[in-house]
Amino acid sequence: MNWTKPLSVGVTALVVVLAVGGAVELARTTLAGEYVAAAAAVVGFLIAALTVAIAAGARSREWLSNPDSYW
Repeated sequence: MNWTKPLSVGVTALVVVLAVGGAVELARTTLAGEYVAAAAAVVGFLIAALTVAIAAGARSREWLSNPDSYW
């Protein structure tokens, strides 16, 4: 039985739900306060850092088409 695919789909869905919930909470609390410009700058930096980390972690585009051979 190949149980890794359902597990990876479940974990991915959980990460997406947590990310959306975190973004809503961030917008509701941090970006609605007194220091909106500073909070927006920090959020922008975090998005840029995450994008760079993903780009550096991807060895090539082949891992997107065939993730089993990548891992």
